Amino acid sequence: MSDRRAFSVAVFARHEGRVLLVAHKRLGTWLPVGGEIEPGETPAEAAARELLEETGLVGSFTLLPDVDGAPKGLIGYEEHPAGSKGLHMNFAFVADVPTDEVVSNGEFGEHRWVVDPTEVPCPLNVVQLAHLALGGNHGLARRWIAAFNARDLDGLLALYAEDAVHLSPKLRARHPETNGEIAGRPALRAWWADSFERLPGMRYVERSITADAHAAVLIYDRTVPGEADLVVAEQFVVRNGRIVRSAVFHG
Repeated sequence: MSDRRAFSVAVFARHEGRVLLVAHKRLGTWLPVGGEIEPGETPAEAAARELLEETGLVGSFTLLPDVDGAPKGLIGYEEHPAGSKGLHMNFAFVADVPTDEVVSNGEFGEHRWVVDPTEVPCPLNVVQLAHLALGGNHGLARRWIAAFNARDLDGLLALYAEDAVHLSPKLRARHPETNGEIAGRPALRAWWADSFERLPGMRYVERSITADAHAAVLIYDRTVPGEADLVVAEQFVVRNGRIVRSAVFHG
């Protein structure tokens, strides 16, 4: 790697619950759009310029960071080697865009709008920042309930780590041999596929979500035609943007 140092920006364009990742030609991996900050620019100005130049998209930078005085849309800072361009000291932003129509300027190959950044091969810090751009663990809980109500098994399982553990009183009642606990995506798939088949009218209606950097607690109504509604609390423990443990609580 070169000894060169440069300040840069990365922009996670966000549209309808998905973020844009592009196949970077020179580095051979999937990344958000971005580039170096030009002389006289602020990071926020560079982010808006790079997004427009590379994709033709005009972004709305509205996310308010936790630190007073930080620019809108800022979600993090990281450093990464950029091949012959040396070390990039990189400010990451999220920008909402009104369309998913991308007009490439030729600096990247293919592009994809993703709900789960691990759909494409990309660095861990991109996965983590994309997770923040999608709303962190609050957004993860929202995507979970949407996937469940859509009966989207693949989308639901994509939110979980391969070896995730799930605990549920309903699971204990239906399969006493599990003691209410299963682990791994195949077991999760079998459990939810059976639930969807048995209870085609079941839906979850969000009441509240509380989340921090490591977990989310979702309170929802379980509604099934012909049954009384049930208030449920479900806790997700999250690592690197994936649920590693979920636990259901209800009366």
